[in-house]
Amino acid sequence: MDHDRYGLDGMPLSCRGADCDPVTGIAFPRVRGKSSTGIPHLRVILAGLMLAFIGFFAWQTHLLG
Repeated sequence: MDHDRYGLDGMPLSCRGADCDPVTGIAFPRVRGKSSTGIPHLRVILAGLMLAFIGFFAWQTHLLG
């Protein structure tokens, strides 16, 4: 049996994409639509925190003022 072409159950793999299980060849379920979970504007908040972090260390090392 060619192990590059068949899954553990002996059946041929039906697809080779990144959206398929590498053992069985079954396609993973697709998520459609926009997810409502998560924090809104997370990138803006993280960018502000990173700038504050950099600013604090610049102030402590006397790079500013």
